[in-house]
Amino acid sequence: MIQKTNSFFNERLGEIQVYTLSNKMGVKAEITNYGGRILSLYTPDKNGVFNDIIMGYATIEDYLKKGNDAYYGAIIGRYANRIGNGTFDIDGKTYKVTANENGHCLHGGLVGFDKVVWNAKVEDDKLVLTYLSKDGEEGFPGNLNVTVTYSLNDDSELFINYHATTDKDTVCNLTNHAYFNIGNEDDCLEHVIDINSSKITTCNDQLIPYDQYQNIDQTPYSFKGGVKLKTNIHSKEYLIALCKGFDFNYCIDRKGDGLEYCASIYDQKSGRFLECFTTEKGVQLYTCNTVKGEKGKKIYNEYSAICLETQGYPNSPNCPSYPSTVLRVGEEYNSTTVYKFSVK
Repeated sequence: MIQKTNSFFNERLGEIQVYTLSNKMGVKAEITNYGGRILSLYTPDKNGVFNDIIMGYATIEDYLKKGNDAYYGAIIGRYANRIGNGTFDIDGKTYKVTANENGHCLHGGLVGFDKVVWNAKVEDDKLVLTYLSKDGEEGFPGNLNVTVTYSLNDDSELFINYHATTDKDTVCNLTNHAYFNIGNEDDCLEHVIDINSSKITTCNDQLIPYDQYQNIDQTPYSFKGGVKLKTNIHSKEYLIALCKGFDFNYCIDRKGDGLEYCASIYDQKSGRFLECFTTEKGVQLYTCNTVKGEKGKKIYNEYSAICLETQGYPNSPNCPSYPSTVLRVGEEYNSTTVYKFSVK
């Protein structure tokens, strides 16, 4: 079931709406058309107690006032993650996009898809958000027509479907930046993470991949088979120590091209279990490494949430060996990610 549960007008952005998706199990997700953000997500623990497992601000007004450089719960585009030096070539033509992090483009630039108001409508059991990213927006070529659809079924699976077309060859890489804390504790250090990945995209000190892969089996980077976050969060491995945690693109060990298991998070104390399935080839694990003292719904500590950002590989427009994220005229961008919530 979907209901429009709140609406107000912002002089700069227009009408901002909040919709509530719910199922017969009592699971409830609040989503706004401002950035397509997941504002809250209530799921039961093993005792049937419902808690909000999404990190973020307490009100829409807070998102507008604070700018939200953390991208809490938002749709990310036109290009999720990083593009090195804010430049890329398509067929020999160089494009310069907004460099908003250390001379690189992060999550679409200064005004990405997370900071715009999407058109919203309810179709059957789906919340459908649409946005036209105009040619030249943040430096990206082509008028990109984007549709993102949210739906929640009675198996407590939150589907996010992405679709886009363009009138000029461009790059397109979309994700959602939800921060999960399924244990309702101050941090996620006891959470057991499993990522179906044997390698990451090798990156430099500024987390820009450079067309190579790094095998991670039997290393502190690996979460295959299930590893508690606290096990290697303070590893002396160079990049983990540099990040004070994890902020890396994991290449999913895929079997084909369809919807496949990607990762999971389990919290033994609450019994909550989150599984992630995707059609994408990569997932960024971000462990909320530097938010100590951030005031949102409460005062957040380091490692207070976990992000599983399904995606095409970061900086792939500049890395020929990585799967292409170029979207051509006449092609369609289609991507699906599912977050499934249960108790065990």
